[in-house]
Amino acid sequence: MKLQCSCGAKYAFEATPEMLKQPVKFICPSCGLDASAFVNDLIRQEFGGQQPPAPPAFPPVPTPEPMAAEPLEAAAICARHHEPATEKCAVCHKPICPKCLELFGYFCSPLCKGKAEAQKLNVPAYAGRGDVVETKFWRKTGLIAGVLGVLAVLFVGVWIWYAWWGSVPHPYFSVRFADNDRGYYGQAQLVGQDQLVFLHGGTLARYDLKTQKPVWTQEVISPEQLAAVVKVENAIQSKMNEGFGMHNHRSGEEIERSARQWLQSRLSLHVAGQNIWVGQADAVKRYDWTSGKAAREVALPVGGGELVAGGDELAVVGGRAVTHVNLTSGDSQVEPLGATGAVATTAQNEAGGGLPGMADNNGQPMDPGNVEAQAQNLNLQGRIALPALLSNARYEQQLEAALQDDSDHPRQKQSPTLAADGKLMQLVPGPAGFVQFTWRMLEQHVVTRSAMQAPGKSALNGDLNATKTTEVANEVLNDMQRNNGGDTVTEDESRYQVTVHLPDAGAADWTGEVVGPPQLFALKTVNVVAGGRSVVVLDKTNQKLWGASLTYPVPAGVSQGISAFGEGPCVERGGTLYVFDQAVLTAFDVASGNARWRLPSVGVVGLFFDDRDNVYVNTTTGNPDDIKYSRQIDITRKTESVISKIEAKTGKTLWTVKPGGFVSYVSGKFIYVVECYDPNPRDHDVLDQTMADLQRPPYLRIARLRPADGRVMWDYYDRDRCPVSWSFDGSSIQLIFKREVQVLRYLTL
Repeated sequence: MKLQCSCGAKYAFEATPEMLKQPVKFICPSCGLDASAFVNDLIRQEFGGQQPPAPPAFPPVPTPEPMAAEPLEAAAICARHHEPATEKCAVCHKPICPKCLELFGYFCSPLCKGKAEAQKLNVPAYAGRGDVVETKFWRKTGLIAGVLGVLAVLFVGVWIWYAWWGSVPHPYFSVRFADNDRGYYGQAQLVGQDQLVFLHGGTLARYDLKTQKPVWTQEVISPEQLAAVVKVENAIQSKMNEGFGMHNHRSGEEIERSARQWLQSRLSLHVAGQNIWVGQADAVKRYDWTSGKAAREVALPVGGGELVAGGDELAVVGGRAVTHVNLTSGDSQVEPLGATGAVATTAQNEAGGGLPGMADNNGQPMDPGNVEAQAQNLNLQGRIALPALLSNARYEQQLEAALQDDSDHPRQKQSPTLAADGKLMQLVPGPAGFVQFTWRMLEQHVVTRSAMQAPGKSALNGDLNATKTTEVANEVLNDMQRNNGGDTVTEDESRYQVTVHLPDAGAADWTGEVVGPPQLFALKTVNVVAGGRSVVVLDKTNQKLWGASLTYPVPAGVSQGISAFGEGPCVERGGTLYVFDQAVLTAFDVASGNARWRLPSVGVVGLFFDDRDNVYVNTTTGNPDDIKYSRQIDITRKTESVISKIEAKTGKTLWTVKPGGFVSYVSGKFIYVVECYDPNPRDHDVLDQTMADLQRPPYLRIARLRPADGRVMWDYYDRDRCPVSWSFDGSSIQLIFKREVQVLRYLTL
């Protein structure tokens, strides 16, 4: 006979008739359940002729009462671990200890646990059981891992988006103009983060960048102003046609466009808070912030110079007086000049013309840098055709020279005459007002030297083929340069007497002598008088502090202040005076005049400074031969832009890069380089249409540099056009194109 206890234990024994007379006693050895009555009943059924049922099960074990309802004996010991018991098994009621609870819960063994599951007993789970704890641990671990995985995926996705999209400039705002409303000059300025004020050609406007809509627009060039300039240009063309025997007739559209460009070039935008001012040739006007209507006009002197902005003030020199305009209050005052002498305008560099056939070439000596840049921007067809075009241009110049030699020809050149030996005066703007700078020549001494290499063997001798295209072009260009008188340069080594008069009437004038064209730079704590290869430093009471000699002359005719390429050639910063000549940048101690360090570099054009006074030098890959042979033309020579970051105290070069352009903006972590090219910026500069067809298309490239090492963080390209102006404000970039005003923005960490 076979049977199975409710605890799961199975038993088999042989039933005999004697068992009917003598009942058996059966107690399960595993769980201690007394099943004697049940077993004797099965034996009686066996011998009564009935088939016993398939292995019967013991009677179900009753559900145990809650553990607290059946207190343990004081001396109960766990049979498995021999430790004091704290609970009883929910099935067999054996004493169990905390270790048993950790292993099986409220059971003494897996057997009792299996019984409870088979009989579906309602036994509470023990929170401290090992498998329960492990299950909770892995469930929690899986949840944390899942969350971390989701965060990692999100981080990678956000980083990819930021690296490839968010951190790269994209158009944020744009307004386009009609083709007949092109602007060739313009400025833009952000006010706050969401207001843009811009001057595009003759259109002044204020836009709300949040709504992308105009608050107002205003035309600042009146039809009467345009008609007056057109009338003058028509009269000039008539005189040229009659007096010079020319038959060059420009259409009315071309004349009007030229007049509009001239008027646009005389405009300037100045914004101080919510005060918007536009300077014109004869007046400066304030426009209302809310309506855009002209609210105030201040007349400027006739024949006045350029408007100079300093803080919240505009100033212009004219009529032997300085007119000051306060940009905030709108008040103006005229400051008369006490000194005598002719007022001289700032001299400009005469760089010379470019390639023949271009508008900037009019038979004058050519600027090698200009020619080389234009030649390198020719397309392949242009480079192949260049020798033939140059030969034709040279023949035309020879004819022009023959005509000019004719004394009866109205275009005969006149010999230059020297200015009379009198005083000239210039008003130089400075932090404390205008400084009067007066000079007169004491002794004239002009040195003429050759600035071109002697011609070698002609490339025209022998077989001509495509490989000699460049050599032939160089030879023709240099021959034309010599024929135009461009093979020599003159250096002014005359003696000049100079006088510095300060705005403070209590300070005595300083008078001294310099050799070479005199210049004055009014700085924060000193004034610097430059002449040729020397500088003299004066304090703000006109007392001479020190003087120094330079290797090369200070660049002449350079406007003081910040240009597109930076400050210079004389800059005061953090107790240091930076002076760059044609080939060396020198850092002088302002107080003593001692040279802290020198940086040889040919072609420095400007300096920028960061908040730690590190110096960013815009320079080139030029060499001293470029100075010695400054008129030599080589269209294969490409002088590259170089940017160097210099430690101010030691002069140590922290890094040097060639990003393709010059630094145009430095502020905190933002360093921008701009490179652009437009073969025809005024839409009618190219006189020879053949040359126009051979030029590369315009383009714009803006790069952001990393301050730590100068590496390019991103590049932004516009491959179809070049802006007429650009400005930066942190991560916002404002661009003025001929037919569009655009704002670029990006995110930054």
